[in-house]
Amino acid sequence: MARKYFAAMNFLYGVILATLLVISDQSTPYKKCSKGPPPLDLRVTNCTKGICPLRRGTNVTAEWDFTVDEDTTILRPRVRVSGSRSTTHFPQKDACSTLKNATCPLVAGQNVTYMLEMPILKSYPRMPLNIEFAFLDQNDTVVVCFKLAARVVNK
Repeated sequence: MARKYFAAMNFLYGVILATLLVISDQSTPYKKCSKGPPPLDLRVTNCTKGICPLRRGTNVTAEWDFTVDEDTTILRPRVRVSGSRSTTHFPQKDACSTLKNATCPLVAGQNVTYMLEMPILKSYPRMPLNIEFAFLDQNDTVVVCFKLAARVVNK
């Protein structure tokens, strides 16, 4: 009887773990920018469709996969936010420091994953935002770019 119980519990834990992995690995919809290639995939926590909720007082985690078209020594983030009444401060000057599977310099054709964790402060006003994320290389060429529809909401 104990074996059946442990087998059932192991199966249940396996199903829960598999479900969590599938949920956490779902893609987030985005729009392409007018210049620069889009990411291969984008994943934002708690956002798999429509407008992404950015919950005040929490951290948002985003990852995006992209391919470098040319040799690159730096990834300078450029973030534009429309709908915001305040200046947008991006926490990094060089995104190379938080690549998950590579380090700069990057070579043409290399597939990389970037990870961003950013606080959504309680002081942020509740409002819709259109956010454009781009990385520029040492020549100010857009390496990757996408637009994300979001809304700052209460926890």
